[in-house]
Amino acid sequence: MGIGQLAAAALARSYRRVNKRFGRRSGTRPSRDYEVRPLEQSEFGRWDEFVRHSPQGTLFHSTLWMEGSGLPFRLFGCFRGEELRGGFAAGLANRRSAGHPHPALTPYLGLLLPKSEGKYVASLSANKGISAAFAAYLKDEFDSVEFRCPPEIVDLQPFIWAGFQAGLRYTYRLPVVDLDAALKSMDKSRRRDITNAERSGARVEESADFSLIIQLSEKTFRRRGLELGLRDAAFRFQKTLHKAGRCQGFVARDRSGQPLAGVWIAWDDKRAYGLISGYDDAAESTNAVSLALWRSIEYTGRELKLPEFDFEGSMIPGIEQFFRKFGATLMPTYTIRFQKPEGLPQRVARRVARLAGKSGR
Repeated sequence: MGIGQLAAAALARSYRRVNKRFGRRSGTRPSRDYEVRPLEQSEFGRWDEFVRHSPQGTLFHSTLWMEGSGLPFRLFGCFRGEELRGGFAAGLANRRSAGHPHPALTPYLGLLLPKSEGKYVASLSANKGISAAFAAYLKDEFDSVEFRCPPEIVDLQPFIWAGFQAGLRYTYRLPVVDLDAALKSMDKSRRRDITNAERSGARVEESADFSLIIQLSEKTFRRRGLELGLRDAAFRFQKTLHKAGRCQGFVARDRSGQPLAGVWIAWDDKRAYGLISGYDDAAESTNAVSLALWRSIEYTGRELKLPEFDFEGSMIPGIEQFFRKFGATLMPTYTIRFQKPEGLPQRVARRVARLAGKSGR
């Protein structure tokens, strides 16, 4: 038996042990250490406290955001006795599908782990146990699963061992404690854009006119032959977050007061997130959007006193390049996916639906 075969055999034995350890019983996934179960609404306060303290916790895991989506969701806790040791936030497409599609404007969801304590090896081992418990639970509970994790989730081995596929995306994060250093870290062309916008007379105001920012963003997407497609969701989130004091808009205008560009950010206790931005067709608007985004970054550091700004990433080359030139750090973010093979009843139902569609034409 070669090295590859030995490794495969060892992996199979490990996977069987994980499955045995985290087997299903009475609607939960218990083991000697962990039990996974859905949280009741009465436990949502406890969940939000866990989100605040978890290194992976973001605004998007909070009940404020999940309820603001207006879509079905479930929160799952991983317990050791009565202690909440891990969490998993899931938007539900239907009863048997979790996380796909992601709720609009929601870059991160899924797994949360506790704050690390003690030795690295002990924390790593505990987190693997929590992840393995969730992997087993999700496979039993859902037919399809897909989640984008925050950058702080780096260990997907328990999910891979359980048959999940791992994917890769990216975001950019910028430290904003020292704004002078942040400005110096920019590409010189981006600093020039900001300076040129100011020299042209552009000024940025904190704006509550969210509809204007959406219009500017939609124009940007249309120029690229794309549709933004999140107007309704954006207004739901804006209403919820504005009431909670967790969002702010910024609009850049020229000397005559004409709107040139807009940016909308939201935040938690760890960082702010640039979620929506766009600009008008006027030539000076491309510089104005850089100025508006820089003002939102300054607001994050000076007014909110938060340590970093998350550009919320993009896999669209032109948008990625725009964010990159702000001098932020490129960070990988991982996705997990699982799809159960179709059984005979599902194949028959799909075949019947296809035949019915043909007969109706």
